[in-house]
Amino acid sequence: MFNYAFLKTLTILYVESEESTNKYFSNILQKKFKHVICAKTGKEALLELEKTKNEEFNIDIIICDEKLVDISGLDVLKKIRESKNDINFILTTNKIEVNDVLKAIEYKASDFLEKPINAKDLVFSVEHICQNKYHKKMKYENYMHLKDIKTVINQIALVTKTDLEGKITFANYYFCDVSGYTQEELIGLTYDIIKPDETNSLIYTNLLEIINQGKIWEGKLKKISKDKEEFYIYLTVVPIFKNNSDIIKEFMWISFLSTKDELEQKEFKKKVAQNIHSTRRINTEAREKIDTLLEKLSSYKYLDSLLIDEKERSAKFANQIKFNSKEVKEIEDKLKDISQKATIKIKKVIKDEKETREKKNKVDEELNKLTEELDLKNADIAELTKELNSQVKIVNKLISSINNKEHELGL
Repeated sequence: MFNYAFLKTLTILYVESEESTNKYFSNILQKKFKHVICAKTGKEALLELEKTKNEEFNIDIIICDEKLVDISGLDVLKKIRESKNDINFILTTNKIEVNDVLKAIEYKASDFLEKPINAKDLVFSVEHICQNKYHKKMKYENYMHLKDIKTVINQIALVTKTDLEGKITFANYYFCDVSGYTQEELIGLTYDIIKPDETNSLIYTNLLEIINQGKIWEGKLKKISKDKEEFYIYLTVVPIFKNNSDIIKEFMWISFLSTKDELEQKEFKKKVAQNIHSTRRINTEAREKIDTLLEKLSSYKYLDSLLIDEKERSAKFANQIKFNSKEVKEIEDKLKDISQKATIKIKKVIKDEKETREKKNKVDEELNKLTEELDLKNADIAELTKELNSQVKIVNKLISSINNKEHELGL
């Protein structure tokens, strides 16, 4: 679930030249975010962005109108990208033009909204981008947390990995230190290298049968080092599966040293303490985990509960990662939906332009056809007029001839 308290840690830069619109949306954004910086021009927005380099906070999202009084919103975005700043950028516009959309995509705009903007749509767009930032932050924190736990475990646990054939593919420093073998010597060999000859083979037969079924095996075993020194371990073997399948790809062997008597226990605690304190403590949280583990190791009887706690913690983080992956998938689906809607809008604009061109061409064709018909009719009229004039001349000539005859006859 998205943590809306995260919004109160973010800073928004809102750029709008129209004063009433600027004031209206600024008031809405101020209710949800920690800082809202307002600007009325593109140059003012770039100056505000530059000023935050010397402040205790950074601008997380820019909401900018395309038609500003000095430079366009696309120019603001272009200048920001030229400075190699990957800040999230939402572009608002009165009319979605194909060329503007393509340029916005080229400059990696996070979203674009067509005016008049609905306050709900604007807030949703900003929250959607903030969800991405929040999940990236959570992923990084979980990664660092797991890294700290791994560092601590590597100092107190003997960890190895084996392939499906039982050959060792990895051994941590502590395993090498206790067993007396180097990692180069261990790679490619089986766990039998530290198995005493007298160990009942049925134990290992049962172990292999269980883990090959995809189940976890736990138990206490006796081992022998390269120098023939005996030591006892509490061993847990965990099958590791391929992503989203029940196919085993390898096995993780995690073990903690066990002791036969009080003297061995003291020596073991001393060695664990030396290993822990030889490693640089990463942060306060890691130190607290180390101290907690040392307290649990103060008595032999607490080793079982320590292993259980670590398994529960690992399961918790696995569930958290699975949950985060689900939310990331939902975000990706929403992004896909927004992208599809943008594509539909672009296609509609292109279609409207095409239809307009087709209508204009049709009108031009009809006009040309009418002009041709008019020219033909004018030619016909001219021909008729010429013929009529000729007939008039003949009639006038006849009338003149008749008049002459009448004059000759004295009529």
